[in-house]
Amino acid sequence: MLHVVISAKDKRHNIVTNIGDFFRASILTKKKGKKGKQKRGSGAVGIITDHQNGTYTATFRLLWEGEVTIRIQLVHPKQAIDVIERTIRKNPIDLIRFRKRYILGKDAIDTKCNVDPAIFKNPSAVCNYSDPHAGASWYCEKAVNISCNTSGYHSVLRYKNVNGGKGLFSSGNNALKMPIFGSPSQLNVKKGRDPLANRGRCVRGLVTPKISGFYRNGVWNSLVCKNRHFSSQAGWQQCLKGKTLYLMGDSTIRQWLEHLVRILKMTKTRQIAHDPVNNITVDFRFHGAPVRGHSTMASLLKFVANAIDDIDGGPNDVVGITLWAHFTSYPVKVYKQRMEAVRAAIERLLRRSPETLVVIKSANTRMGNELISGDWLAHKLDLMMREMFRGMDVVLVDAWEMTNAQHWHGDAIHPAQDIIVQELEFLCSFICPL
Repeated sequence: MLHVVISAKDKRHNIVTNIGDFFRASILTKKKGKKGKQKRGSGAVGIITDHQNGTYTATFRLLWEGEVTIRIQLVHPKQAIDVIERTIRKNPIDLIRFRKRYILGKDAIDTKCNVDPAIFKNPSAVCNYSDPHAGASWYCEKAVNISCNTSGYHSVLRYKNVNGGKGLFSSGNNALKMPIFGSPSQLNVKKGRDPLANRGRCVRGLVTPKISGFYRNGVWNSLVCKNRHFSSQAGWQQCLKGKTLYLMGDSTIRQWLEHLVRILKMTKTRQIAHDPVNNITVDFRFHGAPVRGHSTMASLLKFVANAIDDIDGGPNDVVGITLWAHFTSYPVKVYKQRMEAVRAAIERLLRRSPETLVVIKSANTRMGNELISGDWLAHKLDLMMREMFRGMDVVLVDAWEMTNAQHWHGDAIHPAQDIIVQELEFLCSFICPL
């Protein structure tokens, strides 16, 4: 183990007794390609411990030999986190406003929508699309002479203009993600015991350690279990033959569908893809409102708990779920209610069909307006999700760590192809274990 002490200091080098600064830590070995262009290297995250007195410790496992660089980032000082939390408290509903659009002939009629009708001009004239069974609250203004049951399109109406103040955020209210320099910044690691030597088969219900894996020359090595890597399309086909994958959530799991279509050369109709030769089906469903996207037919959205209840399940069924990116602008209780319903639906599914494989994909690191959708808000929801599914007979794909440990791509809401492919390979490690 390697332990690195971080001290929070002001411009005069006095210790600042902040409690709750948000750091990211990793160790890495860079690899350069032609013309100095960076190739996929090696990397692993460190675990940050806050000692509640202005000092922190980053703890690393030394998982490969050779020269490694220590990287510490101050994502947010505590003062910035206070601004983020205060913004949510002051604007618990309307940081993002949504709409339902009705198309009647050549006319478009818009109504405002959100999780609480209190923000509408006339809160008594509403369409209530809430579903307590799914842990979901959703309301839209009632359009004159239009039934609430009339089909329409869901989309974002506008984002509220909020500002985090000078010095605490970078442009566009993005996170500082400021590098913290110290000494030594590099060290040479000697060859030790093989960290992969005693891994077991990938089976449901395994505990995910705080450091769940590492990249070696761009290849993800899980510390949970023996994970797969495919060198050909035939390997993917053999693993997934006869399987139906039900993917539900946001666009970060829709990437799984998109890359499986590309890898397997599947035929795709809307959000369903099929390989008739190998009898592989991938069915994606976007979660129910709120959805921060372009205009989508409301009928295509479905609350995740209800979508799970529609699945019979069986040994050839895989259910993949992620739910986080569209909930960061709300108080945590909105997300918690939705996820409690998802958990209950998974429990019902596993009671009626214990052989069904259920996979939860975590949040991933990203760039964005930190007052509405940044890393701190995503991290909070991710921690809640992990606690909620702790001890359940499910699989966790740790996308947060897989995006945090790498250093050859920038943070992005939609991770790069090589990251997504290795998320899918980890998933396949449970479908066809080594």
